[in-house]
Amino acid sequence: MTARDELAPDDAQVPAAQPLTSRKMLAAARKDMRETERAARREEAHQASRRFTPLRAAGTLAAVCALIAGVAIPAYAATQQDTSSQTASVREAAEGEAQSLEVSEDAASTDLTATTYAATSSEEIEKIEAERAALERAEAEQAAAEEAAAEAAASAEATEAAETTGTVASAEAPAPTVVDGAVNPLPAGSYYVSRSVSSGHDGTDMVAPAMTPIYAVKSGTVTVSSEGYGGWGVTVAIDHNDGTQTLYGHMTYGTRQVAAGQAVEAGQIIGYVGSTGRSTANHLHIELRINGVIVDPMNYLPI
Repeated sequence: MTARDELAPDDAQVPAAQPLTSRKMLAAARKDMRETERAARREEAHQASRRFTPLRAAGTLAAVCALIAGVAIPAYAATQQDTSSQTASVREAAEGEAQSLEVSEDAASTDLTATTYAATSSEEIEKIEAERAALERAEAEQAAAEEAAAEAAASAEATEAAETTGTVASAEAPAPTVVDGAVNPLPAGSYYVSRSVSSGHDGTDMVAPAMTPIYAVKSGTVTVSSEGYGGWGVTVAIDHNDGTQTLYGHMTYGTRQVAAGQAVEAGQIIGYVGSTGRSTANHLHIELRINGVIVDPMNYLPI
């Protein structure tokens, strides 16, 4: 056996490599080509997705907006139509129930004056207060003037009455009663005393008919002669120059016979009984002061 023969069995045991056919080579090439194409397409898709992502987001947003507009705009339009129809219906109902007022041409119009104050500063407020105070003063002055006119008219009537009756009363007046140099302020028997100095009353009330003559109880000087002296009404007051003073109140308007500053004698007629001032009946209210202190006239005068 030769060497070749010895090696032959070993070589026979190793399978021989089978040669590639043209078909198999073509299939392998196509497979490799398809893998390459798939890889290329995947890479291209990946690059495209990275390149067109913002455009895709913008498109999505536009689609959403279009969807919202497509739903919201019709709904809003329907709401407006409902509101306008409701408004129209309310207006129509109001017009149907409205009332009309017809004014005759003969009706006269009246001018109304209204004053409105709108103050925003202290100066304006002070101005308004000043105007209001001036108006109140004017009203008070007007009321006082009207009252004075009424008193003047009453005084004129009383003066006329005094001219017709006072002179007669003076002529027919009895002589005054004199006791210890003092005179009874009214004729004896023509009066009665309703009250004297007590309970806060400052004088003696001698009730007598209207137009009864009143005498000065002593000589002296007239200090007051007024048609309206406080609550005493028509009043005469006399200082007797000896520390005593007398006051005669509630005389009849226009019947004063003396003036302030005039000297009078005891028993002289100074006026006539009336009911002026705070008085409810015809009477003489006489006060007597000694050194300025109120005393009871009934204790010092022949009343």
